[in-house]
Amino acid sequence: MADVKPTTTHVNAEVHSSTVRFIRSSSSSLQTLSSLPTDQLVVLFTPAIPSASGHEDPFECLGRSLSKRHARVRHVPFVAKVGLTDLHAAWIRKAGAVVVVNCDPALLIDTKTNSNMPSQTKFATQVAVVLHSIHGGSQPPLCSVHINPSVASPANPNGYDNVVVCSSYSMANMEKVASMLMC
Repeated sequence: MADVKPTTTHVNAEVHSSTVRFIRSSSSSLQTLSSLPTDQLVVLFTPAIPSASGHEDPFECLGRSLSKRHARVRHVPFVAKVGLTDLHAAWIRKAGAVVVVNCDPALLIDTKTNSNMPSQTKFATQVAVVLHSIHGGSQPPLCSVHINPSVASPANPNGYDNVVVCSSYSMANMEKVASMLMC
């Protein structure tokens, strides 16, 4: 813990629900995110997967929960096996904050038709690289939401100020994630 920057704190599971918790958090980043001016965008990248009902993106509830806390949230799905496209890079350029969701394929409806975790992790890494190359040292808040039934830490959260893990993409968990990121 001695190597951790003063603005970064590690939060133990006891502080939050055992199904939704911080692995990494930066108080300065969370403060910036919570006080983001209304003319700034929060860009939410989520893996493109079908919902159980087939009608709504399963991460739509996270977008709605974030929208309750900030007026300008843009929900942008990504296809993990395609990776980061010029469209995603354009959204990153406009972003005042970025939230990237990765979801364990075991939670997906049809894991044969959906991308695997390494492809999603690669997308998350690409987002961090592009955001840093565009904004450098004054980069906007960058948050990762990692959804895994075991609530395990993501393989490589480097470059992310805030990393939240949760056990499922239930509506209650997505609301909790939004409240933790934008208190």
